[in-house]
Amino acid sequence: MNTNSSGFIFSIPYEIAVARSLRQTTPAERESALRDAHFNTELIAQELIYIDLSTDSGVSSLSTGQLAAMAAPSNVEPGMGLASEGSRAFASLADEVRRVFGFSYLVPTPQGRAAERIWTKIHVRPDTFVVGNLLFPSTRVHIEMNGAKVIEAADEAAYDLTSEDPFKGNLDIQKLQRAIDEKGADHISCIYVELGDNACGGHPVSLANLRAIKQIAAAHHLAVFLDGCRILENSFLVQEREAGYRERTILEIVRETCDLADGCTLSALKDFLVPCGGLILIRDKAFFQKASMQAFLDGAQLAGTAMTQLAISLRDIFAADNYIKSRVEQVRYLWQRLRDRVPVVSPPGGHAVFIDVKAFLPHLQSAEFPSEALGAFLYRYAGIRVTKGPPLAPSQLERGMELVRLAIPARKYLNAHLDDVAEAFCYAYSRRNEITGLRRSEDPMRSKYDPGHFQPL
Repeated sequence: MNTNSSGFIFSIPYEIAVARSLRQTTPAERESALRDAHFNTELIAQELIYIDLSTDSGVSSLSTGQLAAMAAPSNVEPGMGLASEGSRAFASLADEVRRVFGFSYLVPTPQGRAAERIWTKIHVRPDTFVVGNLLFPSTRVHIEMNGAKVIEAADEAAYDLTSEDPFKGNLDIQKLQRAIDEKGADHISCIYVELGDNACGGHPVSLANLRAIKQIAAAHHLAVFLDGCRILENSFLVQEREAGYRERTILEIVRETCDLADGCTLSALKDFLVPCGGLILIRDKAFFQKASMQAFLDGAQLAGTAMTQLAISLRDIFAADNYIKSRVEQVRYLWQRLRDRVPVVSPPGGHAVFIDVKAFLPHLQSAEFPSEALGAFLYRYAGIRVTKGPPLAPSQLERGMELVRLAIPARKYLNAHLDDVAEAFCYAYSRRNEITGLRRSEDPMRSKYDPGHFQPL
């Protein structure tokens, strides 16, 4: 609850309409589940999890409007094919996307990974480079699969886990210019910026930084693209931290952010409260036509019911700024509960709290899988699931960093749940010397890409 000159302000902009019961597991049950999962918490069945902070992707609570659209769709349409003009669901989504993001053309996809794959096929040339901040692993893979290489130009603050720098997602402008000078603009496919940069703690990119990037890109006739899956969190933190934006709405900041880019790919599963969906946002009609055809050939088109859900969500989210404010503040609540008791990455980001594993478990070497060992200890003690999250960027690995991410799904947990998480982590930290490492079990029948099997050392 807050008050200001406008009077009483509601702290939480929603009420809970549907609840799912959680089973109280016993320590013996959790120990058995952990052994059955080969000490990899990723493999534990959902019904045996109390609080799941392994991801916030596709697991946020739906609104009553979205549930109603699922239960009784206003129309049933066949697959869209190439005739988007004939799809009412597409038309509804297109109206919302253009109103919010300002791009002329959109290609809906089932997930952000599909959007990235199509985007790289069109915009990334073999034997070239893409300059960016600490890009998401799937983005990097798609760029490299298309024959290009990523040049990391992240600001040095991104590597300082205790720095209070408010915009650790920024690109270092000197690194960007140096990459263009050394490689030559003709050998740079584009500049790609991840908003709310996940790898370094979900930290935002400032609009001043984006303007400087755009200015350099324009001077060298290079395109600027965004990973916008966390554009809401990024915009809220810009509103809060960047001079001149305190009185701007989130919608206005989102539009200004997009105005500084030539295109955008995003997963809608994070900020936009849907279980499936991604978008490619484009200004150029020729690229839109190529992307539409590629989505058709790849079978990467979004179902009409999913487009309707996303359109409803966009309307709800931007009706007021309350939703994204409550989401970021819940992340901050957990961070504040932990900050003086556990080694956390500072400052708080927009979707997760990150734990510095090297500082948490200094007695364990990387070869002893400290993140997995910490996850196993927390599950055994409290039934809470945490994971390393997406792999770190190469430059982070070179510096010996290791992070555990506590990703908080939107509108799913109460602060009382987060109190339990905080107490469990503080208990683990007080017993950190008792946490022993793990060794990976070798199984020739399992692929190297399968989730790992472990045994205690």
